[in-house]
Amino acid sequence: MEKIEFKRLAAADFQVVVVGLGPVGITICNLLGNLGVSVLGIDARDDVFALPRAVGMDHEVMRVFQGVGIADDLASVVGEYKDSEYRAADGSLLRRFVSPARPYQLGWPAYLTFVQPPLERILRDKASNAPTVTILTGVEVTALDDPSKPRLMLREMSTGDTTAVNATYVVGCDGGNSFVRRTLEIGFEDLLFDQPWLVIDVVLGEESVDLPQTNVQFCNPARPHTFVVLPGNLRRWEFMMLPGETAEEINQPERIWELLSPWIKPGQAEIWRSATYRFHALVAESWRKGNVFLAGDACHMTPPFLAQGMVQGIKDTSNLAWKIARVLQGGPATLLDTYEQERRPLVRKVISITKNLGEVICEIDEERAEARNVAMKALVAEGKGTVVRQSLFPPITDGIIGFQGDGQPARGAGEACPQPRVMADGKSFLLDDLLGRDFAILALGMNFGDTVRNRARRLGTRLFEFGGEHGLREENHVFEDWLSKWACRAVIVRPDRVVFGCAVDESELAELLDQLARWIELQS
Repeated sequence: MEKIEFKRLAAADFQVVVVGLGPVGITICNLLGNLGVSVLGIDARDDVFALPRAVGMDHEVMRVFQGVGIADDLASVVGEYKDSEYRAADGSLLRRFVSPARPYQLGWPAYLTFVQPPLERILRDKASNAPTVTILTGVEVTALDDPSKPRLMLREMSTGDTTAVNATYVVGCDGGNSFVRRTLEIGFEDLLFDQPWLVIDVVLGEESVDLPQTNVQFCNPARPHTFVVLPGNLRRWEFMMLPGETAEEINQPERIWELLSPWIKPGQAEIWRSATYRFHALVAESWRKGNVFLAGDACHMTPPFLAQGMVQGIKDTSNLAWKIARVLQGGPATLLDTYEQERRPLVRKVISITKNLGEVICEIDEERAEARNVAMKALVAEGKGTVVRQSLFPPITDGIIGFQGDGQPARGAGEACPQPRVMADGKSFLLDDLLGRDFAILALGMNFGDTVRNRARRLGTRLFEFGGEHGLREENHVFEDWLSKWACRAVIVRPDRVVFGCAVDESELAELLDQLARWIELQS
């Protein structure tokens, strides 16, 4: 698409307008652009947000970035996410969170750290070069009329010029103070967590400093605080603000160095950036009105204790983008109803889990903290103190997934499908690079008759077979082991790499394809 100047916007026709170009908004611009959708992305800021924000992402997010074609570009801004330890004031271990070892289930390490400003710039550069995407910064939305037929009034902040644009759909990714959400008069469900924290990112100098080699939640009732190992020589500290403290007094260089003094001193590191935030646990009561959708912080706010805020926002975009694209291409509009149906209950559970962990960390009453320590140390002594971080997060349980005859989700439904590294035509690929952008069937050791092949072809669903003389071969047993866990031989995968359902035989696969057809062909 020709890059359009602000003064020419009124003559342009966009299928989707994305409001807010943080990591969530710019990601959905890229996802929609990859699907051939005409997108206008706007943001009031000229540049990316410079203050400390997200630093952790998981393998599903990295998989999304792989899908938009920036995985190789991120090598210099991502790093290993260390295991996390909860420690009492005396240093004793209360809990340890770990990630699964190789081989990686989804093709990437289960958790990674990253530096947000350069990551956002890479995403913006990618979107700016997409033929169907237009990116405009320094532009704010001043009005949003008629959500059923969205019309936005825009103002160029440098000139004061205004114009109106029409869109088939609008996606509000404009953060916790979302103009889009407030205009739609959508409120929040408050899960009752409200804590002020100071966040500090530092750049270590050349002098060797004795710092933890893992991430640590210091569950110290005198002042709960957090240490995070970031890529390269970056490190993060987060300190809970105590009653009576103000943001103005605590976010000062002298006070910051006082807080950092147990670990580092001036000359050993440089304060890169710092900010104060209130950590909330909120879920928007509705994620959609008419043809206007909310994503990311605009519809949910998560305390940072499991690094899920941006992660869940990116997963919103992965869920929504393919559905919007399919409806624009003539698919049933009911697909869009499943965005909130699938995402809101899941995100609410993730926020509740994170809130509960936050309450463990943020305890400042000494007696309750001691009772907590006794209980958690007992679990450590029993060998129950180590938790695989990914085991905490639930699958999708409703929406566009397959179901068994008893009404329960089909085997594997709602999970992220494994992504093994495979060999095809003598070359090695991550599986997603072969699958395309539609539904797919992956099978191992199943012979297909014409009925299933014809149904799959009619639905535009590609079939990939593992094993045999001409099938794909994985370099490890990730996919094979995953199928064995479910006692199945085939899986239907959605465009967002979520499992529609697993099948043990051709008959069960045919039933799942019939259910899929009712979603993508027959509903209206």
